Formats: sequence, structure tokens, C-alpha cells
Amino acid sequence: MSAKAGPVARRLRWYWQLEAANAVIVPLFAVGLVLWAGGEATIALFAAAIACSTLLVIGALYWRAVLRQLERASASFDYWLPRLAAVEHVSLLLVFAASITVALELVLLEGGWTAARLAAASLTALAALEYVNYYKVQLQHFDNWADFKRLMTGRGFRKAHMARDIAAWRFRARGQDFVG
Repeated sequence: MSAKAGPVARRLRWYWQLEAANAVIVPLFAVGLVLWAGGEATIALFAAAIACSTLLVIGALYWRAVLRQLERASASFDYWLPRLAAVEHVSLLLVFAASITVALELVLLEGGWTAARLAAASLTALAALEYVNYYKVQLQHFDNWADFKRLMTGRGFRKAHMARDIAAWRFRARGQDFVG
């Protein structure tokens, strides 16, 4: 393990577990709040919970694979990266389906913004942000000082780590060298 990998590996040891735990905790918390407020679970809430959980599981799998790669066990990374690339469109479809379901409930059912619809919209927004954060642009900058400093100095957002790894894997799969 390189000197740089040490602190990164230490952070990833808890980070991937946090993502995995949140895949269960966040949707359960949202459903719990809805039920506590006297609401009931709806199709939109169910669709949003699935989308949110799926994206958080994708994040957990990715960061666990990166950790294993840093620990010189690249087989996990080599196994998961193509699979995570393959489910990108499915992930986007889940976010889209949750969004449509929330919108349809708002338009077709009475009651306006009920607790269940607010929770569903929140989970859908979180799923969309996770999708962007993993497959497109790194949005999260608050858990790493270097990332936060980069954002605050005006250097802005950069391509997501997983997106860069997927792009490099696709170039290698085509037999080309990747520069980036």
C-alpha cells in the first residue's frame, strides 16, 4: 500500500460501511417518519426508497472495491467495476420511475403534498444526487478536506471518481490506453 493509500484506505474502511448502512437506514427513517405522522406508505414512497437504496448500495460496492484495490486485492475492483458500469442506465431508470411516480401521485391523487409524497420526493432527490455523484460529477465535498478546499478555492467540481474509473475501464476494454 502506498503512503497516500494509507489515509485513503482508513477513510474508506468506514465510508463504504456508512453508505451500505444508509441504504437501509435512510429509506426506513423516511417511511418511519411518514407512519409516525399518520401517513401511509404509497407506491411513490416505495419506488423512491428502491431508487435511493440502489444508488447507496452502488456507492457502497464501489468504495469497498476501491478499498480492496488499495489493499492490493484488485480482484474485487476488477469484478465490480464492469457491473457498476452496466447498471448505470438501470439506476437512472429507477430515478426516473420514482420521479414520474411522485409526479403522478401529486397530479392524480387528492391531498397534495402529504407526508408520504414529501418523503418520496426527498428520497428521489437523494437518489438523483447520488446518481450524479457516482456516475457524472463529484458533488460531495464535505467529507474530505482536500475536496472541500478545492471547491472553496473556486476550482469547482470534477468528474466523479467512479465515472473516471469506468471511463478508464472502457478504454482498457477496447485495448486503448487511457489518459485522464
